[in-house]
Amino acid sequence: MGRVSMSLLVLVALAAMVVSAPTMTAARSHHNIYRVRDEESDVFCVGHVVELLQWHEGRHQRAYDHEGGYRAVGAGYNLDDEKDNRRKELEEAGLDYDKVYNGETRLNQLQISGLLVLDAQRALRRAEKNIERLRDFCCSVRAVFAEIQHSVGSAKNFPRDDLNQVIEKAASRDWGSAADELQRTKWCSQQAGKYRNRCNDHLDLVDRGCQSAHQREGCY
Repeated sequence: MGRVSMSLLVLVALAAMVVSAPTMTAARSHHNIYRVRDEESDVFCVGHVVELLQWHEGRHQRAYDHEGGYRAVGAGYNLDDEKDNRRKELEEAGLDYDKVYNGETRLNQLQISGLLVLDAQRALRRAEKNIERLRDFCCSVRAVFAEIQHSVGSAKNFPRDDLNQVIEKAASRDWGSAADELQRTKWCSQQAGKYRNRCNDHLDLVDRGCQSAHQREGCY
């Protein structure tokens, strides 16, 4: 596998913590929503994003042509986005960027998990640049916006105009209306092929919102 940096091992340990977070099925069955109150809760929010990404993207050991028009590996890890940064991240995982890009190298599950956590963190950071009070939402709702951000790449590509009404309704805690607005967005209507269920999953999570009886207090 080659050299693996300590920072990546820490990230992989974070990925392992996802096991303690509810699966999508469990979340739907038990309405588990994590509170967003302090920095520790960010670990769980990253876990929610990780879960959504691998649920919809799958886990690919070799590079492939993504439906979004870019070269990817792992769980939708975009090899064409900020190439210098991606090259550095792959090197920290003991991987050669060019060999990965060309499909010559297979990633192991440890490497896929580490890159997936990095991607989830990046998606949350980028989404925060577009939604001022994103951190005030509970993790399940933050994860929806983070995955939308991940699907479009850089922060400047975030479909803010398309999602304005969704964000506004969510900010007022009107979750049902927020889900209705999301269903009417161009982004949602464009989900097709293997991603046709992504919009429905997002609608379900937004409709549930941050209204868990046990964790209502920590949500926006």
